[in-house]
Amino acid sequence: MLKKISLPLCVLAFVSGLFVLKPAYAAFAKLTPEQIQEAVDYGQKNKTMDMAAFSKPWIVSLGKGIGSAAVFTPFHNLAYRARKMAVERREVTGADIQQVLEGGDVLSFSVTVYGEEYDFAMHHTAQLNQKDAIIQPDFEYVPEIAEASEFWPNYPAHVARLVFKFPAKDIDFDFLATLVVIIPGGEEISFPFDLSKMK
Repeated sequence: MLKKISLPLCVLAFVSGLFVLKPAYAAFAKLTPEQIQEAVDYGQKNKTMDMAAFSKPWIVSLGKGIGSAAVFTPFHNLAYRARKMAVERREVTGADIQQVLEGGDVLSFSVTVYGEEYDFAMHHTAQLNQKDAIIQPDFEYVPEIAEASEFWPNYPAHVARLVFKFPAKDIDFDFLATLVVIIPGGEEISFPFDLSKMK
């Protein structure tokens, strides 16, 4: 009974706290109390699900050996935190919820790409295309050394996981946004995300 009683109280406390958050965070924290509860429930109920299946609603996959990308929306971030805490047998608090949603000034993408050489990804960059805008990342993580892929020693022999974070203030969440990973030499890999249909 404690879990069912304490969680809504945490949500109510968090929503009240939205009014004292910094404007940039409050503007991006669009989750309603019901959506916050839904995200927490999703994370807790699916704590034993493997991460690929758990994050499937937020993943665009181009196929094995080509690449995939996951977008971390506020809902996805909160569900992920709730899942992690459920695995650790810890309760989600209002402070936990606020901490997650305060990260809403950026939209993060985790990208998996494949290549032949161990250092193939170190000069990859990315941009987010939306309507006529080209949005550059505020942060990027690109490993210097990739891991052996499931195809090793055959092509593509290596896989790398990249992270790109874009300023949320420049993104319209009611429209399609395409994450474009740019490979040295001019080749591009595109991952289209219809943000209007994603939680």
